[in-house]
Amino acid sequence: MSVQVRGRGLWVTCLGPFALEAALRPEVDWVGLDLQHGALTVDDVAPLLRVSQAAGTPTLVRLPSDDRAVLGRVLDEGPHGVIVPAVESGAQASAVVAGALPPPRGSRSTGLGRTALGLPGVPTGPLVLVMVETAAGLRACEEIVATEGLDGVFVGPYDLALSLGAGGTTEPEVLAAVREVLTATRAAGGLTGYFAGDPGLVALLPEVDLLAVDSDVAALRAGVAARWEVTR
Repeated sequence: MSVQVRGRGLWVTCLGPFALEAALRPEVDWVGLDLQHGALTVDDVAPLLRVSQAAGTPTLVRLPSDDRAVLGRVLDEGPHGVIVPAVESGAQASAVVAGALPPPRGSRSTGLGRTALGLPGVPTGPLVLVMVETAAGLRACEEIVATEGLDGVFVGPYDLALSLGAGGTTEPEVLAAVREVLTATRAAGGLTGYFAGDPGLVALLPEVDLLAVDSDVAALRAGVAARWEVTR
């Protein structure tokens, strides 16, 4: 495991560099840049990384898919790690690791990106995490967590609930599934994490290494509502 990322994170889907500077309070242990859902694109990664790395805040990037070309482009920008969504087999997890690591451990190409400039705060050995968030991924959990070179698993409770046909993330079936993935990941020596979005969900699940507390959009809406409420 090359870098250390732990604690409570802010999930960023739309903030620009200035707004991210304002949001990076001491309580935010890490940042997750979401390229799968929201307004961010690969072109937004480097400007946002400059802000978070200047603040000393570790930053992970969730990719839109397991596309190796996008994976390589994002890693060239120098995040502390990547999170690849909807991984459903050990073979898929192995392909992600191979695409993220240079030879001899993997097959990622090298080039002149931010990681090659030796800039302060830019890691050279990022974390590689995959998401288990479907029924198929749940069934393949044991082989996924056993993947050599994988640093951990990040659970997506909301998509997992949909895939299982459950009514919400706090249904017993979903909670049991999330616990199963977290337990298997920890037993394999990997980092554990999930996206919460609900304090009630956090209260029902065990502690993890990486807790994405909520998204920037949700925090913004909650902050506006709170300000208006106190002036009622």
